[in-house]
Amino acid sequence: MSLRKLALMGLSALAIMLIVLVMGFNASHQPREAWPTTLELSSTRGTLTPGTLAGDESGHLSLLIPGFTHCPDICPLSLARLQMVWQRLDLQDQHRLHPLFLTLDPARDTLPVLTRYLSAFHLPVTGLRTAPDDEQSLKTLTQRLGLQFHVREHGPAAHPADDYMIDHSVAILVLDDQGRLRDTLPLSQTPAQLADRIEQLLDSLHDSVHDSVHDSIDQGAGHDLPAESAS
Repeated sequence: MSLRKLALMGLSALAIMLIVLVMGFNASHQPREAWPTTLELSSTRGTLTPGTLAGDESGHLSLLIPGFTHCPDICPLSLARLQMVWQRLDLQDQHRLHPLFLTLDPARDTLPVLTRYLSAFHLPVTGLRTAPDDEQSLKTLTQRLGLQFHVREHGPAAHPADDYMIDHSVAILVLDDQGRLRDTLPLSQTPAQLADRIEQLLDSLHDSVHDSVHDSIDQGAGHDLPAESAS
């Protein structure tokens, strides 16, 4: 292997490590709007929105990993890490979680390609894909999610046009059923640490839903009270 190729590989690895660190340091525990509830994406389960994943039930979370199927190592390792996290969760928690894989390469990653690729993992993960001729939708979505990616072209003389790599953010993005980003989990954490954090997020979401229901009941009860007459 040439020194030039080794140098390029080293720079690419450094770029990925920097993106991982940026994603970890920028992680916020404050929910913010990320995925518009009106946005519909093609998926390996049909047309998808954050709400349809939960089946109109409150208290669900999506665990989104960005990547592409031609990725030689980072993407399969990320999915394998999520698989280990999944195995640490009980069935009740799993029922409220929806693993997602968002391709950053819709031109090559068709739905059949995504289905075949994701079937290699013991994980009920849904593949997501924007239209290959709609680069703006993917750009807008990734920006709202706080993701970074860059297509790295090879030399045209030595490689065909569809032979390229993508440098991208590496993390698990946690979204609620309102399309809000709840947390960004760095994959540098252990499966046990990731599972603990996901359980905490599920508990906090359950508490907020519970409080919201009680507030609605209290408000409704208040409306039914007769007005006091002035004495």
